[in-house]
Amino acid sequence: MMGSDAGAVRVMLVGDCPLVRSGFRQVLESVGIAVVASVATAVGAAGLLRTTPADVVVVGTVTRQGGAAESREIRSGHPATPVLVLGRSGDAEAVRAALAAGARGYLALDDAEDEDLIQAVRSLAGGEMYLSTEVAAPVVAGPARPAADVAHSRLTERERQVLTLVARGRSNREIAVMLGLSANTIAVHRANLMKTLAVRKTASLVLYAVRHGLVTAD
Repeated sequence: MMGSDAGAVRVMLVGDCPLVRSGFRQVLESVGIAVVASVATAVGAAGLLRTTPADVVVVGTVTRQGGAAESREIRSGHPATPVLVLGRSGDAEAVRAALAAGARGYLALDDAEDEDLIQAVRSLAGGEMYLSTEVAAPVVAGPARPAADVAHSRLTERERQVLTLVARGRSNREIAVMLGLSANTIAVHRANLMKTLAVRKTASLVLYAVRHGLVTAD
């Protein structure tokens, strides 16, 4: 999914603080990302999306935490529009709730740079998922949910092991040592995972594992 012009991305900002939205607008517009609207509520955004298309909806709340309710509201009326939630890294439950509500990405703002917001928006606009590194570990460590997805049902037991370790931040070399395999073999498993699950980045593998309950706590 891309904007109306080649390389252009259209974003709708949602959040309860006008000053925060203004700051996000400046960051995005500085690199040519078009902010088509800036509204206070998800209800307002859902209504506006009927006449003002956006490639990504960015939700960042100050007085409320999480973004799950906003994601659910927007996705219920516009399931094809990806939602990026901006929140805190210390609340794993809020991250899991946002993802379960349909958000395609979560950016922790605690230590985020302008480039992180830009990358997150572009990832979602390009059809990718996005999950900040600092929220991946606590979210992955949460309780697993039953998995029932056609794509990952085709994974072998070894591929599931590799996916679990990738989601926990292990490198190919570390995984190879842990499983008694070569690093090249792990690289092949990793490539097969991305092909089977239709993702192109490690962050997307992590997010897939989290959303579908494929990772269990140690």
